[in-house]
Amino acid sequence: MKKYLFTIIALTFFLNSFSQKVDRVEPMFWWAGMKSPELQLMVYGENISAADVKINYPGVELVSVSKVKSANYLFIDLKLAENVKSGKFDIQFTNGKTVVATYKYELKVREKDSASRTGFNGSDVIYLVTPDRFVNGNPNNDQVEGMKEKPDRFNKDGRHGGDIRGIINSLDYLQKMGFTAVWLNPVLENNMDSISYHGYFTTDFYKVDPRFGMNEEYRELNDELDKRGMKLIMDMIFNHIGSEHWWMDDVPMADWINNYPEYKITTHRRTVNQDPHVSVADKSAMVDGWFEPRMPDLNQRNPFMEKYLIQNSIWWIEFVGLEGIRQDTWPYPDKNMMGTWTKQVLNEYPKFNIVGEEWTVNPAIVSYWQKGKYNADGYKCYLPSLMDFPLQNAAGSGLRNRNNLND
Repeated sequence: MKKYLFTIIALTFFLNSFSQKVDRVEPMFWWAGMKSPELQLMVYGENISAADVKINYPGVELVSVSKVKSANYLFIDLKLAENVKSGKFDIQFTNGKTVVATYKYELKVREKDSASRTGFNGSDVIYLVTPDRFVNGNPNNDQVEGMKEKPDRFNKDGRHGGDIRGIINSLDYLQKMGFTAVWLNPVLENNMDSISYHGYFTTDFYKVDPRFGMNEEYRELNDELDKRGMKLIMDMIFNHIGSEHWWMDDVPMADWINNYPEYKITTHRRTVNQDPHVSVADKSAMVDGWFEPRMPDLNQRNPFMEKYLIQNSIWWIEFVGLEGIRQDTWPYPDKNMMGTWTKQVLNEYPKFNIVGEEWTVNPAIVSYWQKGKYNADGYKCYLPSLMDFPLQNAAGSGLRNRNNLND
């Protein structure tokens, strides 16, 4: 009896040890014909690191598989041939000869002339929309099962119900007013307990918040803008996420989040990026600090994080058909990663445009990030444009105060 019991226990342990499950693969699909041949997949699933990976598809080379601290992640590096065909193929997760999980991956057909899309420029008149505060085009998505914050129009910080459908329904109105581009505050999922209407607490990088609509509606918005000769600018945040992001239940590795789990608030001393004599401690106190306890600070020096963020932005450009990106809190992420990101995005889309937010009224600080600027520390950035807060401040001051008109 003891012998049989021991056998059952051993068999159960063996099966549990080699039980794999794929919950997520990000990006969930890609495109054939991209300029960069590299593609890195983040795979998440219970005990997935115990599996081997097999791929058999012409033009797709399995370069490497990386295991990290959490056994529930794998990072798969692929190389796509220049002539790889669109189509679906199996990513097999195996133990020996046994296939324990399969993910059907797709390389989609790239839209014609996608690489030559023209970004916003100085001739555009841009309308900024906070989706939750604009027009409620679909009241049925005001309250969505699984979303923690419910609608509350009587609370100035609550959810009021505006959505992507409301924006689509208002495009003729915006066009008649003379606007040629629309910039939306972040639309990705913000599944937080409170004050999430603004969109700056990302909890899923590949999903539009269902209270705004679906991924396909976001793409529909761009299609409708294209019909009117108008452009769409996406607001992105690389510096931080929301504390309810699914990563926070199981971070891939120890250095995925800065100052984790004991967070430190940033000093906001953004000039540390430009000071050639800055101490390591002072720079870390700014760059690695959190905005607030609900905004975990991402470590862009981690090569897997860097790749994840770069690919995510390219995925949204290609999937939606964007003509521009507004990058939030530009000086807070790792500046070398931000330079790499800008260069790779513009390599894929040479006519695209990106604007960075360096919120200061000092033009010398803003200019540090401008493409083509010579900096004393040798730092090169490829950012085409920046928010001009020095001009905004001078204009406002000059118009408000009679004696400051020379500003």
